[in-house]
Amino acid sequence: MVKKEYICEKGKRSTLIIEDLQTEIKEGATMILGFAGVGLIGPIVANALIEQIPDIKEIGFVTSEYLPPISVFYQGVLKHPFRLYYSPQHNLIVGIVEVPFQVSTAYNDLSKTITNWLLSEDVKAKEVLIFQGIPQRGIIDDYPVYYAAEEEVMGRLEQYGLEKVDKGIIVGPEATILNEALTNKLRAYALFTPVLEIPTPEGAASIIEVLNQIYSLNIETSKLIEEGKEIKAKMLELAEKAQQYQRQQQLPQEPKERYTQYFQ
Repeated sequence: MVKKEYICEKGKRSTLIIEDLQTEIKEGATMILGFAGVGLIGPIVANALIEQIPDIKEIGFVTSEYLPPISVFYQGVLKHPFRLYYSPQHNLIVGIVEVPFQVSTAYNDLSKTITNWLLSEDVKAKEVLIFQGIPQRGIIDDYPVYYAAEEEVMGRLEQYGLEKVDKGIIVGPEATILNEALTNKLRAYALFTPVLEIPTPEGAASIIEVLNQIYSLNIETSKLIEEGKEIKAKMLELAEKAQQYQRQQQLPQEPKERYTQYFQ
């Protein structure tokens, strides 16, 4: 029988469950949360970390009444749609959320459950990081990374050449996590990059390169960049076909048959 333990005060509708009771999370950990937002930046980044950090292992999951009726599986193995991983070497907790919740208000409850766990005696985490895409139309050629953070974090981020976003709003599940962190001892910050309305692996690659610097990681991004180029090439091909169709529609149509005489 698999052991499961509720190790924090949960929200009314969500629960965080730790299955791996043998792995001890070191004090001062950082939690990286990858939500399924525009451009799917969060899950793409989180998946890359999970696949490439050598010592990372799955430690638990999060449940909620508001999770949609969707299951996910990899190579035939069923997985929880909201899973938690931990790397002792880098002291990183990675949360991957592969499906959106059914109602936006669910995230307020979820954020309480997560931050309560991060601040519990079992964890004593230091900071939490989220990602959000900046939607762009058309082809994107450059993927700069920007940040918004609590004041005590800003100096550290600027050491890596990141530019702050002077003014703006953050919406969705990422905002609820940040707002909850602002009310407690957790330090919080967000990283942004331009994205399309479809999965944008090149944007995720840019964020991963920043994480490589900040957390001394060695995550390979060339595959993501190639995937992004393939998506861009397909978009250009579809755009060209759309333009050709539009030009054809604008051309005067010749009658199917020509009549030179009219008989009554």
